[in-house]
Amino acid sequence: MTKLKEVDINYEQIVELVRQLEFEKKMALIRDIIREKSYKENFYLYTEALTKKYNIPEMSEEELDIFLHERN
Repeated sequence: MTKLKEVDINYEQIVELVRQLEFEKKMALIRDIIREKSYKENFYLYTEALTKKYNIPEMSEEELDIFLHERN
C-alpha cells in the first residue's frame, strides 16, 4: 500500500474521494480523525485564532449561541 505522505494529492481530490463514501463510512472517518490528539490541539488553536480574527469576546455557552445566531 502506498504511503500518502509520499503521494501528491490535493485537497479537491480528497474531497471528491470522501464524497464518494457511503454515509456510514464518512462518519467512521470523522470519528477516527477526531480521536487523534493532534486534531484536538489543532482544533483549539484554530478556534482561538478565529476568536482573535473576528474579535469575539469570551462568553458563556448561552451567550455564544445567541451571538452566533445573530450573525447568521
